[in-house]
Amino acid sequence: TAPEGGGYDSDGAVRSRSRRNRRKRKDYGPAKWERKDGVMQRLNVASVSELTAAERKQYALSLGTKSVPPAASRLSRKKLKYRQRLAQRKEMGDMMLNIMPMDVPTVEELLASPLAKFIHLASNDCGYNGSVKELICDWVHPLFLKAKAAASSEDNPGWSQAMKGQFADEFWEAAKVEITTLEGMDAWEVVERTLDMNVIRSTWAFKIKRYPDGLIKKFKARFCARGDMQVEGIDFFETYAPVVQWTTVRLMLILEVLLGLKSKQGDVTAAFLHADLEENEKVYVAMPRGFEQQGKVLSLKKTLYGLRQSPRAFWKYLVEKMDICGMPQSNLDPCLFVGEKVISICYVDDLLFWAKDEKDIHDLAVKLRQAGVDLEQEDDAAGFLGVRIEKNEDGLLEMTQEGLIDRVVETLGLDAGNVHGKFTPCEVKPLVKDEDGEPAHGDFSYSSVVGMLLYLSGHSRPDIAYAVNCAARYMFAPKHSHELHLKRL
Repeated sequence: TAPEGGGYDSDGAVRSRSRRNRRKRKDYGPAKWERKDGVMQRLNVASVSELTAAERKQYALSLGTKSVPPAASRLSRKKLKYRQRLAQRKEMGDMMLNIMPMDVPTVEELLASPLAKFIHLASNDCGYNGSVKELICDWVHPLFLKAKAAASSEDNPGWSQAMKGQFADEFWEAAKVEITTLEGMDAWEVVERTLDMNVIRSTWAFKIKRYPDGLIKKFKARFCARGDMQVEGIDFFETYAPVVQWTTVRLMLILEVLLGLKSKQGDVTAAFLHADLEENEKVYVAMPRGFEQQGKVLSLKKTLYGLRQSPRAFWKYLVEKMDICGMPQSNLDPCLFVGEKVISICYVDDLLFWAKDEKDIHDLAVKLRQAGVDLEQEDDAAGFLGVRIEKNEDGLLEMTQEGLIDRVVETLGLDAGNVHGKFTPCEVKPLVKDEDGEPAHGDFSYSSVVGMLLYLSGHSRPDIAYAVNCAARYMFAPKHSHELHLKRL
């Protein structure tokens, strides 16, 4: 008699249950997608044979022949165990962080920075009993590595770099998930290529997402269209999409303080893929790399990321859904929606809601999801478009942009600590053209710094608006005197 849970091989040897189960594994088909309670959900399909003809056509790329990169194929055959894969991923992630060129600050510099006192306070709340010095050495240092890694090309590779590197297998799996997801949302139809089609190229955008300590969290792949290759009048017609005026945001924040309103912030998942292309727009995109089919192209149904008309299409989609949920568009601002109990503003895919009762905001969010808007609630309006909004004990709101200020200071090279502050943003005498003055040294991008200062003055620092506007006059022909004006500012 065979042992419990076991069986016999052809030669009479006993085989285990796990070995038998491994032989019975199937190659399952792609997951189907359906909208349930306003949210797109994956439904696992038992086998490809259960898919209808229409569904097999919809998942043509996932079910079709794929050009698996050699490195990804080689790495996927190793079949490492889960813990081994985690250990290997951590080791490779640490190695990538260590080889990045960076200037790690000393402990003394960290202790002298404004960050030290906040870390000390946070440690008191979590039961940490060590010294501030040990905390910075053991915990803050990985955060600096994380910040450096976010801007590294190693964490944002192109197709060739991703599919030939040590994470080729993970990036390939992320690409397959992206294609299956887009097919599940019915983003396109695979058609025969003809000579009269204006086929624009496609591209892949990859990203390694990390935890704060630098450990790799996940691998992300996004399939995009090359909007720079679109032809006006053929591939698109209108591209204008409004965004909320910042005066509207400030007005709502004032009303929040005066009326004691509750606020919540929301984000629309895969925003551009919600909207359909206009009936008179025909957009054809080349097959994604790795999933090519001879003589075939993609005829888009949804506004794929990268298309020039995508922001406008999503804005029109959102206006329609807001109106269905009892939030008509205001005549004063096209991105302001006023309902009976809730007021909302939108900036592309970021939304802010205000109401007397938080339950009213929740009910509106449920209605939007039922109407087809995949809305994810984040938190209150503490941070919106890079502006930090804090409420003090008196109920007043304070808007700060410390991150942007630090970027400006670093770009100008004023972060060395040897610069004395000024009491006024500019001198009494006017800033003139200075045609015969000393040419600009070019140590920094003048136009880039002016752009950051314009955003800063228009949101949280109106006191520097005059000085910034004076500097903006000479953005295309700056002199050294203008550079000195920015450094003073």
